[in-house]
Amino acid sequence: MSDSETETPAADDAKAADDAKADADKGVTKSVLDTLDLARGEVNEEDVLALQEAVDNLDFASRKATPELLTSLHALAGRLTDLVEQIESGVRRPLDEDERLLTPEQEERYQRLVDQGIEAAEQGNLREAADHLEEAVRLDPDGTLGLFNLGVVYGLLAHKNITTMEFYDDYVRDEVYIERAQICYDAVLAQEPEHLRSLINRATLASMRDDRETALETLRKIVALTPTAEDELAIVERAKTQLNELESI
Repeated sequence: MSDSETETPAADDAKAADDAKADADKGVTKSVLDTLDLARGEVNEEDVLALQEAVDNLDFASRKATPELLTSLHALAGRLTDLVEQIESGVRRPLDEDERLLTPEQEERYQRLVDQGIEAAEQGNLREAADHLEEAVRLDPDGTLGLFNLGVVYGLLAHKNITTMEFYDDYVRDEVYIERAQICYDAVLAQEPEHLRSLINRATLASMRDDRETALETLRKIVALTPTAEDELAIVERAKTQLNELESI
């Protein structure tokens, strides 16, 4: 993938532990609530129907539960409320430290998925790359490596579709990819405000959407930074060039 359009994913990716049985004992599986998680993208009708089916399985007035299971049900209800609020606001709540801890097997799987996504993207298989990276982000929603590279792939998908656009529906999908890419970069920047690759790509996305003010604001943030690494200095110089061009318009 060429650096002239967007930053290439960093080349820095056993199955996740299965808690389904324990959650099934609570009447609602973990995977059902996970369908509403922001990391999975847009909520669709299938997601809501799956959740409704799980709730219907509990909706029986004479059923009883131990105090421990009632506590678990209250916790699940709280999680659902939290997820709905995040979806409504469009802002994902960063996970607490204890929620983010991965087992060694999960860490290995996460890195493998990121590596597979990067490899697929470099070979031009962008949709395959997105599948791998989306799975990585579901495994670790706050992992900046997966988020950044997924943002790159979404940006490339948007740019590719824009340059070959023939139908209105394609344009709608392009906007969706741009929005997804921005969400990924914003999630990285929420943790690392000076993540230069996310900043420069965010400025590129703003330009693609003709959002001049956001592009200017982001480019000014970049040129105000004083990195020491050569690759980051190159990003700052590139941002200066783009800023000068944009300010002259």
